[in-house]
Amino acid sequence: MQILPQVLDGIRRQDGLVVCIKMIQDPKKMRQIKIVEYFSTRRMSSDTRNHVVPFYDTFGDSFSPHIQYMVMPVLRKFDDPEFLSVCEVVDFVSQVLEGLSFLHENNVAHHNLTGEHIMMDAKSIIPTGWHFVSHFCEPDGMTKISPLERKHLPVRYYFVGFGNCYHIPPNTTPLVRDIGGNDGDVPELFKGQPYDPFKLDIYTLGNVFLKDLLRKYHSLDFLHNLIESMRTPDFTQRPNAQMVLRLWYRIRDGLDEDAIENWRLRFKDPNVRPRYSEEPSSAASSTRSNKRDISSILNL
Repeated sequence: MQILPQVLDGIRRQDGLVVCIKMIQDPKKMRQIKIVEYFSTRRMSSDTRNHVVPFYDTFGDSFSPHIQYMVMPVLRKFDDPEFLSVCEVVDFVSQVLEGLSFLHENNVAHHNLTGEHIMMDAKSIIPTGWHFVSHFCEPDGMTKISPLERKHLPVRYYFVGFGNCYHIPPNTTPLVRDIGGNDGDVPELFKGQPYDPFKLDIYTLGNVFLKDLLRKYHSLDFLHNLIESMRTPDFTQRPNAQMVLRLWYRIRDGLDEDAIENWRLRFKDPNVRPRYSEEPSSAASSTRSNKRDISSILNL
């Protein structure tokens, strides 16, 4: 059981970079350090499809040898701030599906790819930085942030939370029996039979698209067939990551590129309001002095 905070902010001495430091106490979750470190090697990080959170460093606790710390960049949840245009959603779906395909291509199943484990590097759209706890404020904890539109300043999305991941060598039957993460909708988790963790990733990510995109916003009906395919109840009939990515490319190629760039999103629930102003901040705001970025990330 985690008694102390799992994630804190820190400043790297060599260059003043603000980073996230994650504490890992559970021996079963130590493997995530090796996984994240592997995907940050020069060969892996040079591939643009790689969306595993970058690894900066790791070190042990001076007083508790069983505790390890992993150092990573500051990030925000993928939908904070919310999407404003259809093209931003298209870019998000493309990035995470390419990232999942790359992850599976390298024989790693995330095994808990819920929305809380998909983050974004938001420095480009929140150049002032944000408070570690009050993430809607600048680092001073008082001034409300004014995010820029991500369609003008593209962000990069990352997968975090590899504590339940599997590395399954090629030519090995990928069947496991573990609980399988935090998504209680996955059908195979209730059958008491071995299941494929790679196919579980497909269903779980499809659920993210369903709950955090399709059900939340108007104008995203083009996602319906993709989500339906990813949420196929029988995992043996569910497509793999490469098949899902090919389906998405076909759907994306059928969209009018100019139209989706100017197509504003609206919430389906009339009672829901954006966390921040609907009006994008002016480009002039990007010239404001940069304060230290402090992450509110709690789910790495």
